Amino acid sequence: MSDGQANGPLLAAAGGAEGKGRGGAAPASAASARESDQELVVSTRSGQVRGEQTGAVRSFRGVPYAAPPVGANRFRAPEEPRPWRGVRDATTPGHPCVQNNPDFPAWLDPAPESEDCLHLNVWTPVRHSGAAEARPVVVWIHGGAFSYGSAGAPLYDGARLAEVADVVVVSVNHRLNVFGYLWLGDAVPELAAHANPGQQDLVAALQWVRENVAGFGGDPRNVTVFGESGGGAKINALMATPAAQGLFHKAIVASGSQLAVLTREEANEVTQAVFAALKGGKFTEERLLDLSADELKRAAQIVESEYPGLPFQPVVDGSFIAAQTWQDGAPEGSRGIPMMIGTTSEETATFLPGMTDQIDTDTELKRRFAEFGFAPALSDAEFHQLLAGYRQALPSATRLDLLVAMTTDLWMWHSAVVQAELKESSPGPVYFYEFAWRTPCFGGSWAVHASELPFIFGNLAYPTAWDGGDGDASRTADDPDGQRFVLAEQMMHAWGAFARSGDPSTADLQWQAYDRRTRQTMVFERGTAAVVRDRNAQRRRLIEGLPTVW
Repeated sequence: MSDGQANGPLLAAAGGAEGKGRGGAAPASAASARESDQELVVSTRSGQVRGEQTGAVRSFRGVPYAAPPVGANRFRAPEEPRPWRGVRDATTPGHPCVQNNPDFPAWLDPAPESEDCLHLNVWTPVRHSGAAEARPVVVWIHGGAFSYGSAGAPLYDGARLAEVADVVVVSVNHRLNVFGYLWLGDAVPELAAHANPGQQDLVAALQWVRENVAGFGGDPRNVTVFGESGGGAKINALMATPAAQGLFHKAIVASGSQLAVLTREEANEVTQAVFAALKGGKFTEERLLDLSADELKRAAQIVESEYPGLPFQPVVDGSFIAAQTWQDGAPEGSRGIPMMIGTTSEETATFLPGMTDQIDTDTELKRRFAEFGFAPALSDAEFHQLLAGYRQALPSATRLDLLVAMTTDLWMWHSAVVQAELKESSPGPVYFYEFAWRTPCFGGSWAVHASELPFIFGNLAYPTAWDGGDGDASRTADDPDGQRFVLAEQMMHAWGAFARSGDPSTADLQWQAYDRRTRQTMVFERGTAAVVRDRNAQRRRLIEGLPTVW
């Protein structure tokens, strides 16, 4: 099967299958239809694609940005997409990578998974008469650590963001888990030059944007990458990647301020664990190519269930990622790149088991704290000293509130603050935010991990999330006046302003840059969005001397 047929059929060339006459001019109505249809056909370097229009936005889905990473291309750097003749249908999203996805329904891509996953989606506003200026481009990199997720999840539909923010939205699928983040350079030396294939996919996607996005109305000289959770962490690694320099000009990292990736020594431990799950023995590239996708998927699942932390990550291979990312300072690739960095107020509420259970004693609180996978190891004395400080900072908090606050601060928020301070010392401003809108879940209301995403994309009607009880009905009952829609509009305009100029301030929001003296933080919450000076200062001082854990 040709690449053109692998994910969406080729359409007949213009004039062949549109009901036009073979001799003479088409009737006026047919001519109008043809003109409208031609606006949905865009030429890329590999061939033409035909999208579709819904309202004021045109969409192009499942566009290949690289050749399928299958057969001999498995575990290797991405290659140029194969050209096609005729017009390729671009109305269906591409496949997500093969994965073990434990996520909530709102984040699940209904498309079948496949190793043939190197496709992207584009949403672009319909050009208004007389508007000739190219629009800013925002490239969405999905989360799911480095192991799962998909740009095709309905929640990531970019139409509303493209229309409100007046930007071109691009979202990317790429290789994940063992397919994209298994280090093989020491065990299989011929693959050393192909390290970090999942990250190399992202570079290839950004190269595609540079070469093709002008045809979709986007400005290749004004590209912003934005991602949440693992997506933000992937962006941090891209800023330490020489091959990615110059391919994007601004960056937004949401709940993803990972400051270091795996060393080769750490990555080799994961590699050996994967090989053991594949029944051990000597591994060559030929043997790896003989394995089925399901065998590799099962091995990934075994390792993910047994390995503490995140086993599949980018690796400092000494070439593609030449040095550690943010551990020793802002990487060279972040120089001159304006950044937005943020978290939610209660990141860990969605990761902690027993969120509806009462915590009766401090002993039980300490046990649950220690069991959280991203909490630092503390002695009894250190833990109780920290707990006493949090009780003073949050005098009305329950033990469950304290558990969520401590784990959130020590994981996501601490790393975000450290990254903002590192970025402050590098050219290019940094803007800091906290998303504090609480959604009804886990027996209360929490601003959990990823809860800002429906607001950023403007997709506020979405399937059940988080605790299985948070649905449209409960969200509407919790917000009968529809304030969430107002906040979403503010956030989309701010994200668009940042993509346009590097400053997220709008007519409604005056957003000052972050610095260590004032620590200005934009807080998005119910009924208001405003900058707060040194948000949670007392809590920040409690954790300043502790190590970051991401």
